[in-house]
Amino acid sequence: MKKLHFFWSTATLALGFSAPSVAVEELRLSTFVPPVHIIYREIIVPWGKELEKATNGQVKLTLYPSMQLGGKPPELFRQAVDGFADLVFTLPGYTSPAFPRTGIIELPGLKDNGYAATDMMWDLLDPYLLPEYAGTKVIALWGAEDAGLMSRSKAFRSMDELKGLRIRAPSAAQAKQVQYMGAVPIAAPITQVYPGLERGTMDGAMVPFTTILDFRLGEVAKGYTISGPIFGRSVFLIAMNKKRFDSLPGSARAAIDRLSGRELSRKATDVYIKRAVQAVASVRGKADMVEFSKKEQERITARLRPIIDEWIKESEAKGIPAREMLRRAGYRAK
Repeated sequence: MKKLHFFWSTATLALGFSAPSVAVEELRLSTFVPPVHIIYREIIVPWGKELEKATNGQVKLTLYPSMQLGGKPPELFRQAVDGFADLVFTLPGYTSPAFPRTGIIELPGLKDNGYAATDMMWDLLDPYLLPEYAGTKVIALWGAEDAGLMSRSKAFRSMDELKGLRIRAPSAAQAKQVQYMGAVPIAAPITQVYPGLERGTMDGAMVPFTTILDFRLGEVAKGYTISGPIFGRSVFLIAMNKKRFDSLPGSARAAIDRLSGRELSRKATDVYIKRAVQAVASVRGKADMVEFSKKEQERITARLRPIIDEWIKESEAKGIPAREMLRRAGYRAK
């Protein structure tokens, strides 16, 4: 009997038979950033490798940077909802009207740093923010480092110097902040800032300073104003098509759950904050750089304060519990 078993095993190997293999689940992630972007390199690529390892190769992440799957950056979230891409990395602020609740992070001066802003988003996610992500599973959601101001020439030393200038803003809420300071806001994704500054169609931009390196803005911006935590923050999102997630084997879904969420989001925040320090150092001494004084920060904060009241009024008119959300976030509305 043992000889027969040995003969069958040998014959099986000789004929090239093998145990049935498990089908590999390919997940396609689309994003607007290039492969050199810090989040692409230090968050998305490692996450894909960890997922493949955790599923013993059953799930493989294929990346499509720089909109290689087609479309434009503001269309990315809809691509995830529709299943055009399995996952996307994007900014909800590119389509602010679709994310009125998420826009809380874009209000001026709510949190002192990106970590606190990220924790705020996860504290609010269930139940306040989840309705805006219907059709997807939130993999990561986080806030950026402080937004700053950059210009084609000298740095801005007060908000008075912004009057009448064309300043790019990341979102509708931040565009309102630009407008309250006397400038003319320009709504544009980050990919349009380099040519805008280079050609002079923009006089400056409100941006997180990681963009100095990740989008090579240090080549075209000559002035930088470190503003402190007085402006709204950009919010970043990695989202997965919910039906695609539900179609995966239970073990794969469990692995995604384990590797996603608040911890991944805080890690992404940390990557951005450290990158911002490197970015500022890369242009310090080579360009005009200033920091808003404490007095100027307080002056701007007072100027922008009505924006929060307007957000409350507009949100509650839409049935959004804005005051309740702000209380949950630790902010006391008047």
